[in-house]
Amino acid sequence: MIEMPEATTLANQMNVALTGKTVQSFGRGELVHKFLWLNRPEEEYASILAGKTVSGASSYGKSIYLYLGAEYLLWFSELGGRLLYFPAEQGLPAQKPPSKVHLLWDFTDGSAFVLILQMWGAVRLLEGADLTQQPEAETGIPPLSPDFTFECFDGLLENYPDKTRQGVKGFLVTSKYVNGLGNGYLQDILFRAGIHPRRKIPAINAVERHRLYEAIQETMEQAIELGGRDDERNLFDRPGGYHRLMNNQVVGQPCPVCGTPIEKIAYLGGACYICSKCQT
Repeated sequence: MIEMPEATTLANQMNVALTGKTVQSFGRGELVHKFLWLNRPEEEYASILAGKTVSGASSYGKSIYLYLGAEYLLWFSELGGRLLYFPAEQGLPAQKPPSKVHLLWDFTDGSAFVLILQMWGAVRLLEGADLTQQPEAETGIPPLSPDFTFECFDGLLENYPDKTRQGVKGFLVTSKYVNGLGNGYLQDILFRAGIHPRRKIPAINAVERHRLYEAIQETMEQAIELGGRDDERNLFDRPGGYHRLMNNQVVGQPCPVCGTPIEKIAYLGGACYICSKCQT
């Protein structure tokens, strides 16, 4: 799944590579996916997008925004898949995208932009209102945002309605509160903070809360600097440079801090990788 570092990387690359390009056509590729959500009929996307020029791209948490002029916005959210760009180099034949894609944008200069979905995702076409602001349906505060202070984070923890029922994992991966984290980076964040994913929020003391907040900031800053995780791809189909400390490759290996074998547990619909000694 694309999380905040991948969304930031992709949006920055799209802003450079796609800005100024005019859409020639939009349509579906050969692949069909029942968990690809559009908010309009495909034909309406095609008729609206044709002739529109990309005016920029940005990100918000796990979301990516692609602006078309001053009137329209493509909102990519909760994406489990790849966004890829196929440039048309001057004097060379256009680099053709694969036929097996879910969505395809052809540009008038011969380049193309595609979505290849692997899990699920939404691509909404919005218009009107103030497109410089986040859509009303967007929730949560992204880490590294000026608004994401420790006081804000601590308040979100205190007001989490399931704080006595679910562990801290449930809070962190719910975009309604912190927008940008998923199960991928969660493992390293909790390991760095020394907190077990099943820990209930009332049991996390003030010192641990500061440690958790700092682990979120540190992990996100490092991952963005490195262009996202090494098991995700950027706009040019290259892997990121962030190597996770805790994933399925280290199960049974010694913890880098204390030497205890790393364990895999199932919790809240996904796998967690933990050191049972370091993460209490």
